[in-house]
Amino acid sequence: MESKVEVVIAGGGLVGLSLALFLADQGVRTLLVEQRRETSRLPRGRGLNLRSMEVLRAADVEDALRAAPPSVLRDLPEIARARTLVSEELFHAARPAAEAYTAISPTEPLMVDQNEVEAVLRVHAERRGARLRFATRLESFEQDATGVTVRLRGTPAGTAHTVRADYLVAADGHRSAVRAALGIGTSGVGSIAHYANIPFRADLTRPLRGRRLALCYLDEPVAHTMLTRLDHAERWVLMVPYRPEQGESAADFTARRCVELIRAATGVPDLAPELLEDLDTPGATVQTWELASWTADRYREGRVLLTGDAAHVMAPAGGLGGNTGIQDAHNLAWKLAALLRGTGGESLLDTYEQERRPVALSVGEQSVRQQLRRRSGERADGEPAPHPLAAVLGHRYRSHAVPAERDRAEPPLVSMEFTGEPGSRAPHHPLLRDGRRLSTLDLYRTRFVLLCGERGERWADAGRRLGAAAWVRVHRMGAGLRDATDGWAAAHGVSDSGAVLVRPDGFVCWRAADDADPDPVGRLDAVLAQVLGRPSGAGEPRPHGPLSPVSAPYQ
Repeated sequence: MESKVEVVIAGGGLVGLSLALFLADQGVRTLLVEQRRETSRLPRGRGLNLRSMEVLRAADVEDALRAAPPSVLRDLPEIARARTLVSEELFHAARPAAEAYTAISPTEPLMVDQNEVEAVLRVHAERRGARLRFATRLESFEQDATGVTVRLRGTPAGTAHTVRADYLVAADGHRSAVRAALGIGTSGVGSIAHYANIPFRADLTRPLRGRRLALCYLDEPVAHTMLTRLDHAERWVLMVPYRPEQGESAADFTARRCVELIRAATGVPDLAPELLEDLDTPGATVQTWELASWTADRYREGRVLLTGDAAHVMAPAGGLGGNTGIQDAHNLAWKLAALLRGTGGESLLDTYEQERRPVALSVGEQSVRQQLRRRSGERADGEPAPHPLAAVLGHRYRSHAVPAERDRAEPPLVSMEFTGEPGSRAPHHPLLRDGRRLSTLDLYRTRFVLLCGERGERWADAGRRLGAAAWVRVHRMGAGLRDATDGWAAAHGVSDSGAVLVRPDGFVCWRAADDADPDPVGRLDAVLAQVLGRPSGAGEPRPHGPLSPVSAPYQ
């Protein structure tokens, strides 16, 4: 076991593994610990949305994910609501076809189960140097002015280890013990309902009537019941609301009662389902969970940060929770890397919460609205439904890592217009390099990218003069890259003598309409200094300053 690393990640689920991959890509010495012995065997999340696929494409794992076994839901695009599975539908919806995304992205969402995603992430994170320790529990931590001391123990009763890290990131789920130890509260809707999951095998061909249902909301046996496929065409899970506040528990779901509930939900009184064991808990049939929506009141306490379900919990509609967590990790990874390299200042880490917490609040609200709409068949407030991709791509960041443009109105927090505006996800625009077609989004990975117009040589020279110390890679149209449609400048809101600065996470942080600035080197250095939270100085890195001592016992 390593005794000194730069980052310890507590939690080896979807988000923890994503963060390990992104940090390894940045060359950060990372140790991930997870108390389970292996990645999950359950298909908890059923797909990666468009933005998650973009960031995983940037991390060069898209091909591996597409080669993984697809979700059983891949060819089942429909969602419905009815009294029972055999009843007339009260609501119906379907996922958009893949061609709906070609104008805005070089990739498309992927229907792949979370257990398969975690397996891919684990392999690639380890290949790139991340240290992953399963069957290892974080027992306690204490932080001071220069780092975090983390005490670990193998499970169930293994050897104890002490590891010193610069930072600790909690990706330990919605019951995060790290968050609790720090005394960080949560706010939001809170608990919405409690569910009991009943996995079973049955041939439901007749009640399906040819429909390609991925999910069905049902009024029987209890209002707001849900039925979805598990991991095979004939393997299902029925999610039935129950009331723990009235003394109900998993023990009340006997085998006989489970069969009765399945028959009531499907509307097939003589159905003979085979009850299945829970994949993650051998010997157990019924697992319970809470449908809730909340966001942590803060994402950082000194050298300890929260991400994924430790920072926010969302209603399951739209699969936004895990995907938002992946994007949290992507935002956090480059900022930790910049700080650890001395390229960024301490305040850069504050922008993680400033940028990602508003996203969680907005997406959490939308997931609740979507959940209520699907359960009732109506909008909760009568307003028109938002653009389906607004919660995925449309967020605008506001922080010192996105310098405001002068003489322009403050942009909305959510918009589906991608015009190169600072704070927005950079536009997707087709380019050519060595005869091969690629997207502008394919240029953004581990460094800032200064993308210059064909006549933007002054900006390109400024970027080159700042050099590697400024963490900037320079590209100029006509010099290795060709604009496939002659529309790059217009798509980014600049002229062909202008430039756009894009952060490692693919978000625009600054742009120059033309090359009229009398001091492009000074201007670019000042912009980078503001974004990175460091003094100006031609990109010279500096060590990050100490933090005030903060410590917390881990419970």
